[in-house]
Amino acid sequence: MKIRFTIPLVLPVTITGLQGTREINVALDTGASFTSIPWDVARDIGYDPATVTDRVELVTGSGIILTPLLAVRDVSLGELHAPDCQVICHDLPEIGGLEGVLGESFLKCFKVTIDYKEQMLEITDL
Repeated sequence: MKIRFTIPLVLPVTITGLQGTREINVALDTGASFTSIPWDVARDIGYDPATVTDRVELVTGSGIILTPLLAVRDVSLGELHAPDCQVICHDLPEIGGLEGVLGESFLKCFKVTIDYKEQMLEITDL
């Protein structure tokens, strides 16, 4: 899959959970360890972040917080699928319609090439 991009690189992804599917806009973040989704999306697809026992530390502009960590059934970008993908639940500030971040927990499943000069992102299966 090849995508021409601008900065920030915003992509539509589909998150599939225990009881549903949601499409959200995420920013590609090669420095993020995990893909993040908002709390309401987690609830809409069948999870209760408040009861999740696995937590990870997240460094934010206002300090370190503990965020719920769970595995959703699938995160997909077009025809590319990352089954049982780990995501954290975190609400981003309302900026430009971004709802989450596409991080390493998704990207590690693929070969990712970013050509900044040509403004092309290429993601392929390993």
